[in-house]
Amino acid sequence: MTVETWHSFYQGELQGLYAKLVIPLAFLVFWVWTRSRHKTELADDRFIATYCLIFAFETILDPIATGPLGKFAGLGENASTAVMLLFVLLGDLRVFWLVTYLTDPDRDLMASLRRAALWMWIVPIASWPLYQALLAWRPELPAQTLWILYEAAFVAVALVLRQRFVPSHLDPDSHGRHFLRTALAYVAVYYSLWLTADLLIIVGGLDMGWALRVVPNQLYYAIWVPFVYASWYARR
Repeated sequence: MTVETWHSFYQGELQGLYAKLVIPLAFLVFWVWTRSRHKTELADDRFIATYCLIFAFETILDPIATGPLGKFAGLGENASTAVMLLFVLLGDLRVFWLVTYLTDPDRDLMASLRRAALWMWIVPIASWPLYQALLAWRPELPAQTLWILYEAAFVAVALVLRQRFVPSHLDPDSHGRHFLRTALAYVAVYYSLWLTADLLIIVGGLDMGWALRVVPNQLYYAIWVPFVYASWYARR
């Protein structure tokens, strides 16, 4: 492969659109096939099943809305950025909602969602002022610096939740604790891979970073929902 090939492959529709849709669409078929199972399950199981259904649709909508649909609608740069940021926040919300719901002793669906909606601002609020401070110091820094800071911050948040927050709220042998620690480790992995790839691209000037970026894209878009579903029901 030439140096340009990885970048062009990453920017193409095969990677940017179609590869992100196959597994979520297959999962929806599986979910419908097993839907009768979800009617008689315990509350936590029903939450996970419903959560996976909601975010399977969100996963499918994300690359479509930020790709061909946005182009078809003729969205300008500002509107396209706003749509992209909305889906970034939703992608973070889905992580925090698992944590806030399963660590809530009352299992209050809407209260846990409200807490998750507040938590999803932690990383943006931490990253943006630091990015502005770095720009004041080094104005020539590329815009991708913001995402490098964002990715590093989310790795830190995921690990703190995994190592500190979840163990302090759930019993050592509980299913929810094992599940959340597994899910948060998964999140830390895909954000770490994004961070490594972006450092290779921006700092190292290596086009192979675009090839590496394909891996966390698949973990984040295509595999997250099936992973959550399989991890939860594996111990059931």
